Amino acid sequence: MKWFTDGRFGMFIRWGLDVHAFTAPKDGTIVLPMKNGVKAAAWLATGAAVPAAALLAVAVLAALSSTVRAAEPPKPYGPVPSERQIVWHGMEFYGFVHFTTNTFTDKEWGFGDEKESVFNPTAFDAEQIVGACAEAGMTKLILTCKHHDGFCLWPSPFTEHSVKNSPFRGGKGDVVKEIADACRKHGLKFGVYLSPWDRNHKDYGTPAYITYYRNQMRELLTRYGTIHEAWLDGANGGDGWYGGTRERRNIDRTTYYGWPETWKMIHQLQPMAAIFSDVGPDCRWAGNEHGTAGDPCWATISTDGWYPGQAPSPQLNSGQRNGKLWIPAEVDVSIRPGWFYHASEDNRVRTPDNLMTLYFESVGRGANLLLNVPPDRRGLVHENDVRSLKEFGRRLRETFGTDLAKGATATASNVRGGDPKFGPQKLLDGDRETYWATDDSSTTPEVTLSFKEPVTFNIVRLREAIRLGQRVDDWALDAWVDGAWKEFAKGTAIGACRLVRTAPLTTAKVRLRITKSPVCPAIAEFGLFREADGGGGPAAAKLDDGISKAKWKVVSTSFDGSGGNGANAIDGKPNTLWHTHGADGEHALPQEIVVDMGGTVNVKGFTCLPRQDGCPHGMVDKYEFYLSADGKEWSKAAEGEFANIRANPILQAVTLAAPAKARYFKFVATHAVEKNHAALAELGILAD
Repeated sequence: MKWFTDGRFGMFIRWGLDVHAFTAPKDGTIVLPMKNGVKAAAWLATGAAVPAAALLAVAVLAALSSTVRAAEPPKPYGPVPSERQIVWHGMEFYGFVHFTTNTFTDKEWGFGDEKESVFNPTAFDAEQIVGACAEAGMTKLILTCKHHDGFCLWPSPFTEHSVKNSPFRGGKGDVVKEIADACRKHGLKFGVYLSPWDRNHKDYGTPAYITYYRNQMRELLTRYGTIHEAWLDGANGGDGWYGGTRERRNIDRTTYYGWPETWKMIHQLQPMAAIFSDVGPDCRWAGNEHGTAGDPCWATISTDGWYPGQAPSPQLNSGQRNGKLWIPAEVDVSIRPGWFYHASEDNRVRTPDNLMTLYFESVGRGANLLLNVPPDRRGLVHENDVRSLKEFGRRLRETFGTDLAKGATATASNVRGGDPKFGPQKLLDGDRETYWATDDSSTTPEVTLSFKEPVTFNIVRLREAIRLGQRVDDWALDAWVDGAWKEFAKGTAIGACRLVRTAPLTTAKVRLRITKSPVCPAIAEFGLFREADGGGGPAAAKLDDGISKAKWKVVSTSFDGSGGNGANAIDGKPNTLWHTHGADGEHALPQEIVVDMGGTVNVKGFTCLPRQDGCPHGMVDKYEFYLSADGKEWSKAAEGEFANIRANPILQAVTLAAPAKARYFKFVATHAVEKNHAALAELGILAD
């Protein structure tokens, strides 16, 4: 086909996935390369007066374009999420409710011998608990239906160790039902925690217990409506009461529970229930209980050879770029130092400022945030917790309620096949299912948001179209400042959500650059926000025992390790250790340290700060505590365990059954979570 024009005006026409640009021959020939009848391009060199024949040709080509295929979506890259995982990702921030006999015994892990009668909340109100969490912006609540102590918050017919034998609601109560009903009323989804470890049940460690466990899981999944998460704790095996046989029962975590069969049952009964454990299969532990995901935190990971309760924490925290499975991280953390309510922690509630930081370090890194809110002995969320949650919720709503990018014009260096359905405006439509994508050959593109008037923001939110996998490696953000681009942030990984918190910026143009990607990107959101002002909310206080250590001195230790002498245990410095690992190796437990407080003190309890360097070696989890007036005659004041200390190495506070006057105290480390020596950062006293 040929057109003849005077050559003063030109245009090109594009079909399909390919763009064809041609230099017109001097004679004005029109070149129309065709491929399978669906891809064509033409260079039309026209003059001041375009011949009718040329216009007709253009019309014919336009008509042909209606039969041309639209651009195809990018092919998925690597593992991709299931539909239940897509729903799970959309929840982002939700709550844990730890509530059981521990609430009334002041323990973190019940031993299993607690009487049912101790569970007696005086004013239990599921509406108040769920309402406080809803006001914080949570989307779901997960209830500890049974913790390690084995006490069941519903009247299970398979055990007597439940609310049916407690004073609660005259033995007719069902905490699970009341919380589930309140969740539905407030628009929150509901999930269940059923501890695999049971320190009460006589059959734990035998095959009969697995039948018991699955029966109870089936109850929870069939009696309380739709369940959106089944939470399987990694703590398994150890000391317990076990129906009256006080002993240690260890199990083979790789085979004992038969997890694949249990997972299959859960998904059959509740198809949308995401299963949590160290290794998923739907979402994984983030490797710590501090509230922080890795940076980056990949949604993909390989779990070959890993089992619940023994997966390596560093890999869980960061994930793996080329992992074989899509198992995203869930960050669990408590609003208080402990997981269950303790009156001694009423002034140690996380502040709204701290909760905002946790949000950016979890949700902002592609993980979900699971914040524990433990009811008190009344069966209510404590007033201090309520105030912090309310203020945190206000900040979230005001911060993310207005996307400043909505008024922008988006332009991109490349659009997939030139198809508007993959255009950059899809970044601004608030729909996670639509996205900007580029041609397969364009793996380092950029997109710019331009505004008629400058905008001021300090938060950027990016999202990938995760149905197509996690595609982007590295990215950078620029602002137009003083007539030039200035980079203000860069990072690795985007995933379901990436939040960038920066100093306030005022600009009329913001640019996202994909600087490294194995395939073309598919970005679902490029949002700009301004963080709400702080204000209100309680301030978190540290545990203050009111005791000066100025006159304290270490009288003796059973052994001082290399660089770990006893004085380090009372120096007020969390980064120093008393330990019993010497140049000749470990000095085995038990190990002890004796302290002279320099005068008589009315001792109400003691504190112990575990080592804070991230190493579990020698971390004391079982202890004895003695008091003496003269340093010669001793009386045992307390003994027990620091439960969950490996995962949550916070300051431990132990209240004595009755205060006692003493000048000396002796701390005896009887067991460690790992290795056979003692190591701790600090010892203290609770006193009048």
